[in-house]
Amino acid sequence: MLAWLFTERQIARDIKESLFSLVFCTFGDLITGVTVGFFTDKLHVLPALLVLIPPAIGMRGNIFASLGSRLGTYLHTGEVVLGKKSELIKENVNASFALTFSMSIYIGILAWIIAHYLGMDVSLIDLALISILAGIFSAFLMIFFTFLIAFLSFKRGWNPDNITAPLITLAGDIITLPLLFFSLEIVLLLDDRIKLMLFVTLLAASIVSLIHSSLYKTARRILIESIPVLAICGLLSSFSGTILGAKFEGIMETAAILTIIPAFLEDGGAIGGILAARFSSALHLGEVGEKHEEKVWNLFIVMHLVGLVIFPLIGIFGYIAGSLLGLGSYNILKMVAISLIAGEIVIFIVNFLAYFVSIKSYKAGIDPDNVAIPILTSLMDFIGIACLIGVAFLLNPG
Repeated sequence: MLAWLFTERQIARDIKESLFSLVFCTFGDLITGVTVGFFTDKLHVLPALLVLIPPAIGMRGNIFASLGSRLGTYLHTGEVVLGKKSELIKENVNASFALTFSMSIYIGILAWIIAHYLGMDVSLIDLALISILAGIFSAFLMIFFTFLIAFLSFKRGWNPDNITAPLITLAGDIITLPLLFFSLEIVLLLDDRIKLMLFVTLLAASIVSLIHSSLYKTARRILIESIPVLAICGLLSSFSGTILGAKFEGIMETAAILTIIPAFLEDGGAIGGILAARFSSALHLGEVGEKHEEKVWNLFIVMHLVGLVIFPLIGIFGYIAGSLLGLGSYNILKMVAISLIAGEIVIFIVNFLAYFVSIKSYKAGIDPDNVAIPILTSLMDFIGIACLIGVAFLLNPG
């Protein structure tokens, strides 16, 4: 079976490109995991920030991985040609900024509601401002990285669909988490009157950005199709923050588990993103229909094989990072077992979700590039956290 997989040229290419991007992401998430571990004390100052982290990093991935997926489709179909100006590019940029503004405010409010429900003492304005500022700061960098990754991979003859989702979500993690803590420091320095004025100003800017983008046809379609999905996805990602908030004391006892959460969630979401981008391009090109074709099953198998490499690496990384930072941890075998078992469960679920969401959205006349990745990555935030924390507590019930 394995010999057959590696003698098939397309399958071997899919494994190589997917494994490259995901391994790169896993090692890149060292920065993210170390960031979480390094700022553990800040979580004691504002525990509600732990509720905001999953939807914040998830939303960044949702918005810009979807942009990367659209760019991949445009390049495959010839709607965008490298080196030539395009109105499609301009409208996609405008829509991405508008979505970042509005969704950052939204998830900040959601995080406050959940934190309040969990009994955490935090101001609505504080949490919303942290979310908005981190979103604005990261958007400029994310736009640059998204275009760089999509165009450079296509120029080098790689399939952007295998590259963009993992690398863009990695960039989102590396950029967003430090900026969340940086925004926290800014907000803590401001007095209440300035915070209120800044919040009102940014809210007005968000509304203006949405109105301006809606004046253009492509940007308007992106907003109409994306906003409802992103709103639901933000809610789903916030539920994963609820799990973390509810298990706060238990998690802090083995805080090394925090160091693998970013890599685990983003690799799980990136696998879903790869599948969604591949299915979307295949649907636009007429290469995939409603039947469970051989190409679909091949992709499913490829993802499980990739997971056998990726998730043990995450467990090893978590153990090493926890040891270096002096955090409470499980032993290395248990960290690897937790990551691998939870990861393969996540892949099994995401395989079928990716196919189902892509097919159903395409049949409904909705561009899968606009909805599939946000739905999958947000579901993976919740499912991933549930699987990871569930397996961890199952293997260590005491």
